Amino acid sequence: MDNIIQFFEDKLVPIAAKIGNQRHLVAIRDGFAALMPLVMAGAIALLLNNVVFSPTSLIAELTGAGESGLYQFFGTYISPILGSIDAGTLSMLGLALTFAIAYLRAQAEDQDALITGTIAMGAYIILGALSRKNTVVAPWVGHYLGSQGVFVALLVGLIVPAIYFGIVNKNWTIKMPDTVPPAVSRGFMGIIPGTLVLVIIAAFKFLLVKIPFSGMETMFGDAPTTVFMIFEYYIALPFSSISQGPVLVLIISTLVPLLWFFGLHGANLLAAVTSPIYGNLQNHNLQAYEQGIREISANPLADNKLAFWVSGSWDAYVYHGGSGATLPLIIAILLFSKVRDQKEVARLSLAPGIFMINEPVLFGIPIVLNPIYLIPFVINQPILAMIAFYASKTGFAGPIVNSIPWTTPPILNALLATNFSWGAGLIATLNLVIAFAIYVPFVFVANSADSKINKEA
Repeated sequence: MDNIIQFFEDKLVPIAAKIGNQRHLVAIRDGFAALMPLVMAGAIALLLNNVVFSPTSLIAELTGAGESGLYQFFGTYISPILGSIDAGTLSMLGLALTFAIAYLRAQAEDQDALITGTIAMGAYIILGALSRKNTVVAPWVGHYLGSQGVFVALLVGLIVPAIYFGIVNKNWTIKMPDTVPPAVSRGFMGIIPGTLVLVIIAAFKFLLVKIPFSGMETMFGDAPTTVFMIFEYYIALPFSSISQGPVLVLIISTLVPLLWFFGLHGANLLAAVTSPIYGNLQNHNLQAYEQGIREISANPLADNKLAFWVSGSWDAYVYHGGSGATLPLIIAILLFSKVRDQKEVARLSLAPGIFMINEPVLFGIPIVLNPIYLIPFVINQPILAMIAFYASKTGFAGPIVNSIPWTTPPILNALLATNFSWGAGLIATLNLVIAFAIYVPFVFVANSADSKINKEA
């Protein structure tokens, strides 16, 4: 076991750490993190509408009160207010992500972050903008401001700053006297580089319109080609299909705890990969459900149906107590452990664990670099994920249609996220029990190891 751990420390950890510190991936990861206030505001508004205030909400349907005076009031005054929040949150995630990534890249390179982010937003709009006379593509503009534009947002947020920095570093800027206020001076410095960047982007967009792309007519009709259409057709749709297969879910579910075992934040390290795919699909689900779509599909974007596996699926079914499903471990230690210090750590970690915070147990037991808990900590996540995956795929567990704060306790998370699908609650409960059963034998192994160490001492 020591040789295996040493092998991973020598081979895996340096690679993972290098990837985790790669400046472009850091900007993507932190850019998605910066959007959390927008995402949660939009998600909570949708949740309240779907569960409480809409005349077609869960409570209205369960109570049969959808036609009552109270729900007429809700439908007239409350539901429209909550519904309008979507326009400034989930429906503009692509635009906001462009700004966030460009801003962070500029900060990392000691460039003017505000101007860089603003120019990147302008470039993003140009790539999907239309002539005022052109009404054919008009519906697609708003469509791509949101989660459907995430892949383009990633590229624009990285490429535009790179071009802008290159021009600034060549000193193709307007220099102002020292007497001019700094804010005004920075604005003038960005005029030439910003204009050149936007001209380059506009020229690129113009060329795309002239290039024929076969196969997209069935989806977009006669609309002039934009980079958003290309990415949706050739990248987003295939990725969404792959994401609804077991292999990628299995790989991610294994890598997250494996990286954590070596003290690396697995979810954060993989966020640059998982957020554009599964986070994008979750936002798609939220908005599709609001539009009345209820059917699931293995090709959710192409079929305009709900995805059955999204980023919130891990929170609902797999991360019981945090990465590695450590809440069942805490319970197992409290019930069966004879190791005094582990039992004390478990007692202190119980309350945080209920709310999905598991650093106390990861570093207190510890699980990090602890060979006894390596096997259960790593293997239970893929097992739980596959159970939940196939339950979701078959429709036994309802799809995730609400974004729930990650600190929501297990089981309740699954119920709220799926609009109280009883199958989802059952699978979340079953997974909690299975993770507990996986951990229990290793708690007894830890007891034996501690007893042996004490005897040798």
